[in-house]
Amino acid sequence: MDLASLDMDLPQDKNSMTAEERLRMIQHVIAQVRPVVLADGGDIELVAVEGHRVKVRLSGCCTTCSMAAHTLGGIRRLLLKVLDVPVMVVPAE
Repeated sequence: MDLASLDMDLPQDKNSMTAEERLRMIQHVIAQVRPVVLADGGDIELVAVEGHRVKVRLSGCCTTCSMAAHTLGGIRRLLLKVLDVPVMVVPAE
């Protein structure tokens, strides 16, 4: 999945994004990735955004999947492109 497949309006000036706009963009990326995760028998939900840390809950097949770290890394890369700031995507405990 890449930015071309994300159906969203990106702000012109990412540096002046409000916290609400940033949260909306994060939620949108998670929502766009979710059908792919569901198709593999798992699920993902946004739990919290704490600064540059994005916490997600993986469930279903994702809890035992050896590729879960790659899924989180892919989401991190998408968010980096969308937000233009580094973020950490971590599983919620």
